[in-house]
Amino acid sequence: MFTLSEREKEAEMASMTHEANDNPAPGAAAPVSVAVATPVVPEVAGSRTMTNARIAIFGRINGAILPPPHQRKLGIVFIRNFFTCASPFVPSSSSHAVKPPTAFVLNAVLAASDAPQRSDEWFALRKDKLTTSTFSTALGMWKGNSRSELWHEKVFPSNTQIAEGSKKGALEWGLLNEAAAIERYKSITARDVSSLGFAIHSEERLDWIGASPDGLLGCCGVLEVKCPFNKGKPEAMLPWKTMPFYYMPQIQGQMEVTGRDWADLYCWTPNGSTIFRVYRERGYWELLHGILREFWWENVVPAKEALLLGRKEEAKSLKPTSTHKLTGLVIAKSLKLAGEAKLLCREMAGRVEFFR
Repeated sequence: MFTLSEREKEAEMASMTHEANDNPAPGAAAPVSVAVATPVVPEVAGSRTMTNARIAIFGRINGAILPPPHQRKLGIVFIRNFFTCASPFVPSSSSHAVKPPTAFVLNAVLAASDAPQRSDEWFALRKDKLTTSTFSTALGMWKGNSRSELWHEKVFPSNTQIAEGSKKGALEWGLLNEAAAIERYKSITARDVSSLGFAIHSEERLDWIGASPDGLLGCCGVLEVKCPFNKGKPEAMLPWKTMPFYYMPQIQGQMEVTGRDWADLYCWTPNGSTIFRVYRERGYWELLHGILREFWWENVVPAKEALLLGRKEEAKSLKPTSTHKLTGLVIAKSLKLAGEAKLLCREMAGRVEFFR
């Protein structure tokens, strides 16, 4: 996700090349090191009800039953009993157990076609969106030219998709193991994982943001799977002991887009796995949103418009700086939230251990 090119395609395809100690793979940008005081990000006053994602593509719908046409309003399909929050795998006494609701209704707009993740249609859906897998880059969290390269990919799109060196290896490793990792997560947790192709934020003012989580968990959660490549030696990789902070923007973005309240980040390796529970943090999202909005509407969109009008030099002048003035605040807040992420489960040598 955080390589210097192919970001839009590799971010979801490769399961990241970073180790548990936050060291980037060869050729990848390293996190920006910013010395800042521990920030306090103001929380958003009040609270919103869970938004309904405009879900472009669903891979599978468990037992969805569509109501008669007269019960459908304004083009919104009401799907009853779409998912349940069954099989929480933490002890019932734990504060992290999710209690199943007696009934659940999800409002979603279902597209007529099915676009599996990483298909041509899936890439087309993502082309003109800022996706959660690129949030850390758009926020300026990585050293080097990553932010300007992401801008260039959005403004000057290319149909050429080339992965080279360690990037290709990480991509192939992620593709090879993602399905098995999801199955292992299901086996450990006894949860159903429902697939999702691509989701666009339900609010019109935010419909330039999209997400492709690796799965939906019940009515309230999302699943993100990572298979670290470990600098080309994945067979020697051990599962993370703590959550890497640079995933926090992606995870929080997925919850925002899909309207979910928590996420499980699953780190799979040949030698074991770990599960981290992350809860939605609205104040953190407001911080991210301001920077992402500026990147999109003050750098990307005006440059694309200038390019359409034949003003290439004007478009180039809109290239963003490598970091944002609030990047340090984002990193500090991300570190704090990652440190608060709950380790739910660790699997080593065939032994599974759960934590309260």
